[in-house]
Amino acid sequence: MQLNEFLKITELLDVLSGRLSASLNRLLNRKFREAGLDISSEQWLVLLSLWNKDKVTQQVISDQTAKDKASITRLLDVLSKHDLIERRPSSTDRRINLVHLTERGKELESKAMEIVRETFDQATSGISENELIFTREIVCRLLNNLSIQPIAN
Repeated sequence: MQLNEFLKITELLDVLSGRLSASLNRLLNRKFREAGLDISSEQWLVLLSLWNKDKVTQQVISDQTAKDKASITRLLDVLSKHDLIERRPSSTDRRINLVHLTERGKELESKAMEIVRETFDQATSGISENELIFTREIVCRLLNNLSIQPIAN
């Protein structure tokens, strides 16, 4: 294997192994703390799911965030402790709990999303829209190659 080929594979593995994700998560966590928001990037992801559609099951949140049920349970426990969400029994099936945003959870959306937008603007600075679209398409194809649940481009 030539050095150039090895370096390309190493760079790809860095990205695929989560280096980009870890860097973004650390930066988001720091910015949330600096803004006085008591949430992590993982908790934000759960809140984002609920801001898009409130009053859903834990399974829906798990599917939307690609996190396992145990992780979602732990994240929801923390969000509930901070009075950002509530679990309530379904009116149609008492065996099912629906996750509801509290008023405090709803109020957090604009500030958190402002921080996320600023962070992603920083991360994508100097990258054209076409480059971002192309990158998204490639990442979706890579994920689809490895996944039993295809991801839409």
